[in-house]
Amino acid sequence: MVVSKFKAAVNSDEGVPPPQEGVEFAKLPWNLNLPDQHYYVHLTTDPESGWTLEHYDPKTDGGILTDVTDGEYKSLKHYGQSPLPLFPSTTSLNYGTTIWEGLACRRSPTTGKALLFRPQMNYARFARGAHAMCLPPPSYELFMRGLQMVLQNNMHMCPPAPELDPDTGVPLGGAKLYVRPMLLGSGQQLGLHASPQISLVFFVSPTGSYFQGKAMGGLKLHLETRKSRAARGGTGNIKCSGNYAVTMRPLMDAKEHGFHDNLYLELDTYHNPTPSSTLSPLRQAILQELSAANIFLVLESGEIVTPCLSRGTILPGVTRDSVLEMAKMFKDELQPVMAKSVGKEDIEVTVSERDVSVEDLNSAVEVFVTGTAAEVVPVQSIGTSADDEESFSVKFPHGESEPGPVTFKLLEMLREVVAGQRTNDKIQDWLCDVHSTPEDFRKGGI
Repeated sequence: MVVSKFKAAVNSDEGVPPPQEGVEFAKLPWNLNLPDQHYYVHLTTDPESGWTLEHYDPKTDGGILTDVTDGEYKSLKHYGQSPLPLFPSTTSLNYGTTIWEGLACRRSPTTGKALLFRPQMNYARFARGAHAMCLPPPSYELFMRGLQMVLQNNMHMCPPAPELDPDTGVPLGGAKLYVRPMLLGSGQQLGLHASPQISLVFFVSPTGSYFQGKAMGGLKLHLETRKSRAARGGTGNIKCSGNYAVTMRPLMDAKEHGFHDNLYLELDTYHNPTPSSTLSPLRQAILQELSAANIFLVLESGEIVTPCLSRGTILPGVTRDSVLEMAKMFKDELQPVMAKSVGKEDIEVTVSERDVSVEDLNSAVEVFVTGTAAEVVPVQSIGTSADDEESFSVKFPHGESEPGPVTFKLLEMLREVVAGQRTNDKIQDWLCDVHSTPEDFRKGGI
């Protein structure tokens, strides 16, 4: 936490600090790893004051966030030695007023730069979540400077750059430095009202893949027909802690039956089917998402489709949006692999967001899921378990032992974008250089 080292890292030509020696980053699980070796950022305010220029002033790069005392940043804490001061009556512990984001920082295999992927979109979602949880949102400048500061002071925990495929030059994936901004009610109270104190926290962890060991072989998903992840009018489109709490018991149950995760339904469409339809209630039901990932179908018609956001029950994932945009921008590149996937040379690629039914799964040649932690992961089968109310099972033509052609191409495209190898005018600001100036980091672009 020495100031001179931090300031030198911002604008110097010395390069990005190397990964810590002696750490087998490639073998790290998806978890909190090596917490005694990294730092986190912590700021507080009250709901009346909110976040002000006293916390961070972008014009001067000053404020509580960047203030220094005795050569150390006041807002920067050692993870293992300075835990958050929480009490039994802490609002977020009692009433769940916590939102968070998940971002990935990787070293570019071509330039060596430390690059953060699409934090602008994370901020927009973070601000919406803050409003929903009665928490004052930080300014965009404070959010971005907090991210930059926590990453710069934990670069020793950022894994080595991924290797390149010797045939294609595409990055092969690998570990990343995961960073999680959090906003929570940290004040003490018993009544059900907004917290008297708010905490803004940024912490990191080097991690492997969310679906460890499933980068090539596909997932087996359970079609969850009893438990609801989210309902209309709720918080399904907000990245709040409660959305994940409700998936834990169903997830454990699914794993006990041999599945990797659950695929949730809009339960009201299952329980209230269209009477005139020839399809069963389950086949009419509308799909939502997994416990912590969005789902895509590649249909035999050439359509790449994901459930739409209009019902307000699905989290607007950053990787989801990125895959949609890439599929639209690079449709011509996807056409040959789509032709290979569906077996039709003249197939046209279309990309859409709409209601996707269980019946649509029977027309899918590929299925994959997306997420910051997961990237792009193939699915080999989806079905109910023996004790479910209605039986359904489908195994896809592609995905059992390796990704389908479209899934694999989209994964390659994503990894190229993340590494800075693929860009255009529309996506050039998706990457933010951690060691650029604070102003350039906010703007994005490398």
